[in-house]
This record gives sequence, C-alpha cells and structure tokens, in this order.
Amino acid sequence: MASEKKQHGALEISEAINQQIAKKIDYLQKLMTALKNHDDRQIYRLLDNQRYAAEIEHREQQANDAGVMNLVDNLADQLSSYLSSKLIDYLGKAYPFFYYEEYQTGHYRIYFGNWWDRRQFGELDVLNIRFVFDQKEYKKLEKSFELANHGKRYNSKRIEDLSAENDHLQALIDSTEERSQKRAQLQNELKDASNRGGLFESAKNRETREDIKDQISQLEDQDEEARNAAANIKKNNQAVLELSKENTILSYEQKSIVDVFGSFEDFALANRNLYANYLKSLEKDNGEAKAQDNDGKQVSDND
Repeated sequence: MASEKKQHGALEISEAINQQIAKKIDYLQKLMTALKNHDDRQIYRLLDNQRYAAEIEHREQQANDAGVMNLVDNLADQLSSYLSSKLIDYLGKAYPFFYYEEYQTGHYRIYFGNWWDRRQFGELDVLNIRFVFDQKEYKKLEKSFELANHGKRYNSKRIEDLSAENDHLQALIDSTEERSQKRAQLQNELKDASNRGGLFESAKNRETREDIKDQISQLEDQDEEARNAAANIKKNNQAVLELSKENTILSYEQKSIVDVFGSFEDFALANRNLYANYLKSLEKDNGEAKAQDNDGKQVSDND
C-alpha cells in the first residue's frame, strides 16, 4: 500500500514536471516562430504578456510566468539588437531629431540632433520600448521650455551675472591709478591724525584714525582683486561663450520638439505612450502586408 502511494506520488511529480517542460517548450517554439516570421509584435507579447495585455488589448491578465520568460534572459542583448531594427526605423520617423549609437550589442545611446556639440540624451531600452533619458539633460530641456514661455533663455541669468561681474572687474582695473592717489591721501591723513594723538588722545580722533585705516584696507582689497581681474575676466568670457552655446543648442532642441509635437507636454505624452504606439504601428503594418498578399493572390487567381 505504501509502495503504491509512493508510486502514485512519483507519477504526479513526473506529470507536473512534464507539464512545466511542455510549457517551456511551447514558449520557446512560439518565440522561434515569431523570430522566423519577423513578427516583432508577437515577440514583444511573449517577452511581457502582462504589459501587452494591459496596453494593447486593454484587459487585465495574470502576472507573467517568470519561470518561462526567464528562459531567454541570457539572450537579452541579442534580442535587443534584433528588435532594434524596426524600432529605430519607426523612431526615425516619429522622433526625427534623435540619433542612436549601438555602443555594445543591444545597447543604444541616444543623441539629440545632428548639429555640432549635440548632446548625449540618454539610452534607448529596446526590450521595454522606452527612452531612458539622462535626467539632468531632460530637466534642463524642460526648464528651457518653461523659461521660453516668459521670453527667457536657460542661461540668461547666469550670463547677465557674469557680464556684471566683468564690468565690476574692468572698473577695478580702470581705477587703479585713482586708488593709488586716494591711498596716498589717506596715508597722509592717517599720519596727521596719529600726530594729533598721544597719551590723552580723544575718542573722536581715535575714531577718525580707525575709519582711515578701514578705507585703506578696502583699497588694498580692491587692488588685490584688480591684480587677478584680467584672468577672471578671461575665465568669465569663456564661461559666457559656453553658456551661450548651450542656449543655442537648447533652442535647436526646443524647435525640433515644437516642429514635431507642438509642445514639450505633447512630447512627454508621446514618450509615455511609446510602447503602445509602436506596437500598434506594427499591427497596422502587418495588416497592410497581409492585404497586399491577398491582393496579389487574387490577381494571380484571375490570371
């Protein structure tokens, strides 16, 4: 009796194992067929059935079977490289200002624009059909749109501050001789005040001498700043140049987005809907391809 029970238990385990193996084989066969037929939409369905059901079919579905889907985890880079072909072709039309560089198998950097000093803007996640933007660069672009609504540019305030600082530094350089004469005058006044001092110096005279010393100290501080002024002006001018270039790049990026999407908000919305929009485009392409095949067959039959 115990032997029969043990045997029955072994059969149940064997059946469960066979079912799991069959499920894995079925999954891999479906994936192989989709690859053979270049059916990228089906591949994405197999890679994330839960997301596909929610965003494309608009229905709730049980969680992905990780035990099956992780069978191809070690092929992620190769699958990404394979799936990138149609995706990047689609993105070239939907986002004509983005350019991509495959820096290793299945991994793509995003560059904004084809102009000089274009920026690396993040990476393209092919398997999840999403942009992984560099948040620093993305926030900078978003802020530039906000400022543009008020007639300002991203680096305008910083450029204004540096220009004002340069005016101050140049004024220090130009007034070097004037300060030298003022210092000589103050030193003479300090000498006179000191001579009027003595053991019973008045509080007013002491206050006068301290005030003169403070003025001389301020002139010395200005002289010290003036000695480094030329180098700092040059440094600030270089910074202004870089900030102006960045303003120009940001203006190119703003115009590119407005020309295609109309606004930054619509650009952000398109990014959020990229997965659904792309897979729907594949479905449309497949439908058109089948229609063309059927038309061809009908013409052939009529002949």
